[in-house]
Amino acid sequence: MFVPAVDIFESEKEITLLADLPGVKSEDLKIDLRDSVLTLSGDVAPFEGADENDIFIEYEIGKYYRQFTLSEEVDQGKIEAELKDGVLRLHLPKS
Repeated sequence: MFVPAVDIFESEKEITLLADLPGVKSEDLKIDLRDSVLTLSGDVAPFEGADENDIFIEYEIGKYYRQFTLSEEVDQGKIEAELKDGVLRLHLPKS
């Protein structure tokens, strides 16, 4: 299991979280929010086809997992997420 590297930024209106998830496709990404705990998880599947053999692989195959406890300051009903080029960007607006 891998722990994604995360950068967190804050402005007056929101908190922005950037998580590095190389190799995770949007359909393999899960974002869960329960009891103020935000859970990120994603799977990296093998890239080679059924008729191909690995020669050299730099991406690890496996699962990413990380949890954060959100403060009451975050408006949990308005969280937005976007995954692009292996980076997950979460917009956590403040109440």
